[in-house]
Amino acid sequence: MQFSTFSINELRAEPRIHTVHAAKGDYKVQFQAFCHPENADKAPVMFLGGAFQSFTSFRAEVELVISTHPVILADFPSQGSNDQLAPELSLNDYADLIAQFCDDMQLSKVTMLGISYGSAMATLFASAYPEKVERLLLSGITCFRRESLITLLEDSLSLLAKGEMNAFATTAVCNLINHNRLAETEVSPTYRRLLFRQIARLTENERARYAQNTQRLLDFPGFEAFPACPTLIATGEFDNFTLPSENAAVARQCENATFAVIHNADHLAQFERKEEASTLFHRFMCGEAIDNIPGTEVFEPEAYDTADQRLQSRQRPLDQPYHLIDESNGKQHTVRINNINFAGCELEQIHPDLALTEGCDNLWLEIPQTEARYHVRIMERERKTMRCLIIQRDLKEADKLNDYLESHLLLVRDGANASVQDQLA
Repeated sequence: MQFSTFSINELRAEPRIHTVHAAKGDYKVQFQAFCHPENADKAPVMFLGGAFQSFTSFRAEVELVISTHPVILADFPSQGSNDQLAPELSLNDYADLIAQFCDDMQLSKVTMLGISYGSAMATLFASAYPEKVERLLLSGITCFRRESLITLLEDSLSLLAKGEMNAFATTAVCNLINHNRLAETEVSPTYRRLLFRQIARLTENERARYAQNTQRLLDFPGFEAFPACPTLIATGEFDNFTLPSENAAVARQCENATFAVIHNADHLAQFERKEEASTLFHRFMCGEAIDNIPGTEVFEPEAYDTADQRLQSRQRPLDQPYHLIDESNGKQHTVRINNINFAGCELEQIHPDLALTEGCDNLWLEIPQTEARYHVRIMERERKTMRCLIIQRDLKEADKLNDYLESHLLLVRDGANASVQDQLA
C-alpha cells in the first residue's frame, strides 16, 4: 500500500478509491493511508467508524497513532462517507470485503479499531481471519439481541421511512447521549444541537445508507465465533445504548481480552473524553500497560461486576395519577407511575382496561408538569403493570422531562427503606 504524509489538509482531502471484486459484485472502498517513514515496518491501524462519522471524526486519534504506526481510514460501502448502497450485503459479508481489501493492498496484518457499528465489522473480521489481525480494539459493541435496543432501532427505521426527520434526529441524539448523565459527561447543549442538526439534515442517500446499516444489525443473528488476538473492549461508564455490561459480556467471550471503562462518558466516549480514550487505545496498540490512565479503569472481563446494570435511578412521582393515551383509537387510560427515568417507566393501570392483546405502538404518557406527552413502548406487561421504554420525539420536550425528573417535583426513590432525605431529593 502507498502511504501519504499525514497533515490536517491531507485528512480533509478527497479519499482514494479502490474497487474490491467480490462474489456479490464490485464494491467501492474509500480510504486514506498515512505513515511516517520510520514506522513503515509496523502493522497499520485500520479505523472503522460508526453511524454519522467521517474520517475527520478521528483526527485526535490519528494525530496520536501516526507517531508510532501507519494509519488507514476506510469507509466500505454505505459506511461513513461512502455513498455506494449495498442492501444485499450482510455484516458477515463486510468481514470478507475487509479481508479482500487487505489482500489487494498487500497488507499481511493490521490492527483493527472499530467504533460502534464498526465494532461489529471489526469483530467479525478478526474472528474469520485471525491470521490477518495483530490486535483488536473495540468500543460500543453488543450482541444486538436486547429487546429494548431492537425496539429503538426498529422505531428509528419507521420514523425514517415516514420522513419524520426531526423526530428521527431527536431519537438518535437521545439514544447516543445519556441525557440523565449530562452533568457527568459534560455534553453541552451546543453539541447536542449540532448533532441533531447533522442528523436531521441527512441527504436521501445518507438516509438510505442508515436504513441499510440498521437493517443489517437487525438481521444479524449474533456472533458464532469470537477473536483470539489481544483485544481491548472499552466503553463509557454511562453508555445506555450499548450497555457496559454488554461490552463486558463480549469481552468475556474473547480468548485474550481486556475490558476498560472510560469514566464520565457514554456511547460517544471517544468524543466526550478524547484524551482518555485516545491514550487508552494508543497504549494498547503499542503493547504498553494500560493501568492507571487517569479517567479510565481496567477490568478482567470475568471480574466486571454486572450486578447493578441500571445506569440511572428510577423515581416515583408523588403526584398521581397520570393519563396514558392511545392515539390510534383515542382511548385514555388512567395509570400510576410506579417509577420513571429518562429512558423508561413502570406504569400501573388503575382500571385494567388496556388489554394485553391491544397494540402499543402509539401510546403517549401525558405528564402535565412538563406540558408535554411522551411516546412509550411496552416491553413487558402483566394484568395491571407495564414496563415501558420512553422514546423521545422532540428535543425540547426531552429537556423538559429531564428538568421534571431533576427538580420540578418531589420524587420518592426506589426502595421501601429510603430515608426522608432520599424521598425529598
